Amino acid sequence: MIVVTANWEIGDGSLWPGPAARMMGRFRADVARAAIRAGWQCDGRYQPVRRVDVVFAGDTFDWLTSSEWLGASRPWQRGAKARAIRERVVAGTLRTGRGVIRGMMAMARRGVEVSRADRHGRPIPGAMVRVPVGLSILEGNLDAGLGWEASRRAVERTRIGVGAAWDARGVRVIHGDSIDPIWMADRDSGAGPSLGESLRVDLLARFAASTSMAAIDHESRRLLLATLRSAHPLALAGTVAAWIAESRDTAMAGLLGDEWLRSVAAWHRAARGSGLSGAHPWNEASFDVVDALAGRLAAIDRRAPSGAADHLADLIGGDLPIAAVGAGSGFLVLGHATVDASMSLGGQRMIGLGARRGVDGGRDGGLPGVREISLLPSPPRYPATALFTDRGVGTMVVSSLGDPVAEWGENRGQQRSSPARADAGAWIVDAA
Repeated sequence: MIVVTANWEIGDGSLWPGPAARMMGRFRADVARAAIRAGWQCDGRYQPVRRVDVVFAGDTFDWLTSSEWLGASRPWQRGAKARAIRERVVAGTLRTGRGVIRGMMAMARRGVEVSRADRHGRPIPGAMVRVPVGLSILEGNLDAGLGWEASRRAVERTRIGVGAAWDARGVRVIHGDSIDPIWMADRDSGAGPSLGESLRVDLLARFAASTSMAAIDHESRRLLLATLRSAHPLALAGTVAAWIAESRDTAMAGLLGDEWLRSVAAWHRAARGSGLSGAHPWNEASFDVVDALAGRLAAIDRRAPSGAADHLADLIGGDLPIAAVGAGSGFLVLGHATVDASMSLGGQRMIGLGARRGVDGGRDGGLPGVREISLLPSPPRYPATALFTDRGVGTMVVSSLGDPVAEWGENRGQQRSSPARADAGAWIVDAA
């Protein structure tokens, strides 16, 4: 059985809270229950799973969102000062997320318990067997450097695998941010940040640390920041505008709107100073991307442009093309945003976790061979997670973990689905 989860975004807690330890407790419990269910084969016989592999497919940690970066130094800079801050952020992140990390370690150390089977292929009540759990963490765009920073030394001591990709039993897992232009940066030339890094550090972090944000109640602040963190850049202004429109405190809504505009102006200056407008791939655009995006980010009181004239959306909106990242058969799982798989995937199926929010990809219909697993608007049990179960006779079933809403087998005749419950932890958009 293979479990793939992504985007836990454990930070140092200085600007917004990370996932609570109880979230990892619920995750572990659901993995254990799923392992028992996975023992049932297509022929109705029960056979305990031999192994459970849990893969954290990127952005498990967040090295970017910290009050440590509110000064003059930035995460993408070189030099001793930035390196020292980066090490403090990593240490603070591991310290703040120790409850979640301890849960990971316990899962790898203790495995999961499932029922034994009798000679007739039935579970034996009360007779349990311990199944080993392999645990791997892949590097993402928010925790870039996981493979070479002090974090790797700390993680490897726990016997957790660290890498850029995971590949076994017909399932290949990558984070997938390398094909997203929003997160592309020319590291060799030291040209500066990616657009995503710039927005995360010089816009969202500044806004989160403002006195206006500190003045609103804790739950409203938590929900607003969570929505902003998961939104596409083109949806950020709309998210703030929606919060202002729904706020019952008109004075506070006005203060927050003013703070957002100040934060956007500060980001615009910082992006200019970092050389972002001249960096690849933005230097190939026919217009000034930084100026255009600053105008879009400040549009909290008017509708954004649409149609053929919206060159900014054409450049960074919608779905991103994926080439032969994992050519072959089987499943390709992406922990990053969804991508356009209209290009041939061969015999491969693709699963996207953590779809970007707030941008209409403009699809006329579903993409063949592609599924997205996205969080519901309500607070999730844990980040979006996919479960791969071998049911025998060449059938691999894919479902969401916790409250499955669909199963996907290689044989269409064996596919089963049911409507998503309103309180389910995830839903699957079926485009297969």
